[in-house]
Amino acid sequence: MDFPYKERFINYLKNDRFLADSTIKDLTEDVQRLFNYLRENNPTYQSTADLNQITELEIKEYLSWLQIQRQIKNSTYNKILTHLNSYFIFLFQNGLATTLPTIGMKGMKKSKSTSPARNWTKKLSDYLANDQLAYYTRMTLLLTAHYFTTAEFIQPDFYQLLPDIDWQPFETEFLKHFAKEHEAAVNLQHSQAIFLKERINLANPTLSLAGLHKILKKDQPKVDLPLKPSVLYQNAILNYVHHHQNLSDERLMHDLRLSRESLNYYRGL
Repeated sequence: MDFPYKERFINYLKNDRFLADSTIKDLTEDVQRLFNYLRENNPTYQSTADLNQITELEIKEYLSWLQIQRQIKNSTYNKILTHLNSYFIFLFQNGLATTLPTIGMKGMKKSKSTSPARNWTKKLSDYLANDQLAYYTRMTLLLTAHYFTTAEFIQPDFYQLLPDIDWQPFETEFLKHFAKEHEAAVNLQHSQAIFLKERINLANPTLSLAGLHKILKKDQPKVDLPLKPSVLYQNAILNYVHHHQNLSDERLMHDLRLSRESLNYYRGL
């Protein structure tokens, strides 16, 4: 299904902005992917299909999802945001929508060339014992070290998988402290989800990706590695593949919960 006002938007790009066909194709594909995502993942848009219900939060969550699932670079993030901004400005200027969800959003800073050591998971016990870090930050590191993506463990029912994971003793100790600290939030929100909002919201108690990123950003100065989930996940995967080259592809795919296509992608890195 095409995104709203696609043909009218293309005509605007051709006749008013005089963009090249290749640029228009790239721009409209980015807009199309946003609406594909909203139709599949956003309950509000699924039920109303109302352009005015698309908020800045929805755009941020979509871009966060791209960073995690597609591992887009900051330059790609900025390009997509620019394209989405062009579309929503078009809607607003032509009276097709009354909101501008991208107007207050800023691009990402240029990615630094430096990257953390690929064996950051070897220091996991130190990170989990660091009381200066928020419990949600430490839980993110723990679950990422077990090769789960943020999009997976942010889900409300992910907590059901915890008993099935083979934890090391220091990890079990952290989980005990986490459960004790987390008990107040569980009682407040009436939810067993691992990541919960600070303020009561019984209808939607689970912390959003954008909310988790805000916590990680606050803790960034306290650690010696970038608290960017996509980078942490990638490095954890690469480290495991590098140190287990004797394992079969089937075993690697099982241990890392990867498809063959994804495994080959990480080998290519």
